[in-house]
Parts: sequence; C-alpha cells; structure tokens
Amino acid sequence: MSMLDEIDKFMTKTDTSINFRTINLGGKCLYIEGIKSVISFGTEEMNFQMKKCMLVVIGEELKIKYLDKNTCVIEGKIVSVGEK
Repeated sequence: MSMLDEIDKFMTKTDTSINFRTINLGGKCLYIEGIKSVISFGTEEMNFQMKKCMLVVIGEELKIKYLDKNTCVIEGKIVSVGEK
C-alpha cells in the first residue's frame, strides 16, 4: 500500500472523480501518482498525461529523480502544479 493510500484513509471523500494524487514537499520535491505518460519535460516545465487531464508542473531547475509506469518524483524549485 502506498503512503498516499494510508493518508487517503483519514480523508473525507467528497470528489470521486479524482484520478491522480500529488504531494508537494516544501516546494522542493513533488511526488505524483497516477501518470499515464510523460508528454514533455524540461528544467522549467513538465507535462504529464493523467487519466482525465494533463498535469503541468512549473518551476526552476526541475529534474525527474524517479519514474516508473505511474509514479514520478520531481526535484527542484516547485512553483506551481495544476491541471490543464
């Protein structure tokens, strides 16, 4: 079971359309779960295809530290994370 699954147990479920999860650790590290594919990546912007949307990560000196079939860890100065 993932760390996010453990946290999810304590949260009230109001929106069942959520198809991905993120954790931003102090604006220096971002954990993303639910990735379908990597659309683009660079040092200032990264785009990920999720199940129902595209996730856009904006920052500085961004780099992918870990990537598997549906999970990613990004390090750098995370400025914003949003759906498109």
